[in-house]
Amino acid sequence: MKAVYITIFIIISITFISCEKDNNNQKVVIYAASSISDLLIDAYEIFKQKNDIEVSFNFGGSISLANQISKFDSPADGVIFIGGKPIRILEDSDQIDEEYRYDFLTNTLAFVGHKNSNRIDDLTELLLQSKQRIIIADPALAPLGVYSEEILSSNNMYNQLEKNLILASDAKSVLRSLENHNADYGIIYYSDFLLSKNLVHYEQIEEVSMYSVDYYMHIMKNTDKKNQANVFLKFLAESGDARFIEQITSRGLSRIKK
Repeated sequence: MKAVYITIFIIISITFISCEKDNNNQKVVIYAASSISDLLIDAYEIFKQKNDIEVSFNFGGSISLANQISKFDSPADGVIFIGGKPIRILEDSDQIDEEYRYDFLTNTLAFVGHKNSNRIDDLTELLLQSKQRIIIADPALAPLGVYSEEILSSNNMYNQLEKNLILASDAKSVLRSLENHNADYGIIYYSDFLLSKNLVHYEQIEEVSMYSVDYYMHIMKNTDKKNQANVFLKFLAESGDARFIEQITSRGLSRIKK
């Protein structure tokens, strides 16, 4: 009988240890802006060298991702979004844990053209090029689209250019279309321009190049992986790892100053 008790104890102990290990290694799911997808993937490679936490990403337009979480309870443990609108969507649906939130990075916008497109020096010149294709992110899906619409509307151009506009789902889709010359001009993030091979940056168009935007990180209120998610987001916000700092600066990004 004693042997039986010992055997049962061992089985229970192994089960408990196994469950505890599984809980420690649960995958953390982060919904994140597509514009920094390459940075986050590289950052995770550095992070996992010293942390036994598995992270997977769902990249897209921040507004679209926020709506997925808010309306359809998509299983995000944390988010890394750009601008205030997607965060307000999550706040309005009471999805965010107010205890866990971080300022992250600052990016800027860039007005660009394919290298084979005609040079322009002012946005109003787009009105004279009736056959040119102009691509921006969809304002309903991505903050980049909201900013692009604001810039063009402030110049009384958005409605006039509407027949020439192509709307893309997120920042990376805008970049790919321009790279492949499926569009002639567009508004992208400066960090994406630095990844491009076929684009020209029209820095002289200051109403675009001077536009600054911020990324914010939050943890979801109802996740059971709050601690694991917080370890990763805190690494992104505070790590002084030289490799990670180089990745940030090489993309034309900077951490938000506290």
